Amino acid sequence: MDMQGAGHGARSPQSTGVEREHRLETLEARVAHLEAELEGLQDAVYRGAVLEDDSLGELRRRTEPKQMARDLSRDARRRGL
Repeated sequence: MDMQGAGHGARSPQSTGVEREHRLETLEARVAHLEAELEGLQDAVYRGAVLEDDSLGELRRRTEPKQMARDLSRDARRRGL
C-alpha cells in the first residue's frame, strides 16, 4: 500500500511553498503591528518624560529661596500681616 501521495503527511512542494508564504506574510504583519505598538509606547514615554520635566522645573522655580520669599511676602501683605 503506497501512502506517499495520500493522507496526512503528504504535501506537494507547491502547497508547502504556499504555506510558507502565508506564514511569512503572517509574521510580517505581526512584526509590523509590534513595531507600531512600540512606537506608540515610545511616544507615550517621551510625553510623560516631558510633562515630568515641566512639572519638576515649575516646582524648582517655585521653591527657589528668592521666589519663596516673594510668595511669602505677597501672602503676608494679602492677609494684612
